[in-house]
Amino acid sequence: MRDRSFRVRCGAERASVPRMVLPERHLFVTEGAETEPNYLNGLVDVICQNYGEAARRQFKIIGEGNNTLYLLQRAEAYLQNEGDEYQHVWIIYDKDDFPPDDFDNTVNRCEALNKRFKAEGREIQYHAIWSNQCIELWFLLHFNYLDTDIDRAQYRATLSDKLGRHYEKNDEEILDALLPRTDRAIQNAKKLMEKYDEGEPPSQKAPGTNFYELVEYLKGYLTPAK
Repeated sequence: MRDRSFRVRCGAERASVPRMVLPERHLFVTEGAETEPNYLNGLVDVICQNYGEAARRQFKIIGEGNNTLYLLQRAEAYLQNEGDEYQHVWIIYDKDDFPPDDFDNTVNRCEALNKRFKAEGREIQYHAIWSNQCIELWFLLHFNYLDTDIDRAQYRATLSDKLGRHYEKNDEEILDALLPRTDRAIQNAKKLMEKYDEGEPPSQKAPGTNFYELVEYLKGYLTPAK
């Protein structure tokens, strides 16, 4: 059984009384069936330490293990069945071997949906969260800045070295090692993205990731109340 107690420390004591105002509702649809859901579930565990167990129903994580454009279709189908209960929908995927057009078009379609929702006065926002080549880049940025494009096997080997243990994509304890380094990862990811032109498509930003946008948005939920 995983020891989740480490997650609530992170340089601050656990809040003695859970907050009463719950977070907004978030739907996460991920390409990976294990890696991203394990990381996200860890974040939700931390949030529940701060807000109480009732906060768990504010987050839905669907690990699809499918291609990029299908993730968006899956999210739309889920929302049609559930209604507009979610304020934020996060589409999370890697470049891997997917065609550049599919990789880039997911971003474009999310932006088009957001324009339509705004025009309709609907309070829902889609976020395309991508990593080129893989989410392990985001993990490595917790330890040091990296601006060299390496293959996926090298990402895993380097991450194993940083963790001091063998890294597997189904690692259920990855967040425990990364959470105290979150601020460094955000800074490194932003620095990495600044080297590219703003209009350059994600498929051409290698290495690159905007995963920091998701974590930065949730960061307020991750900090215990003072």
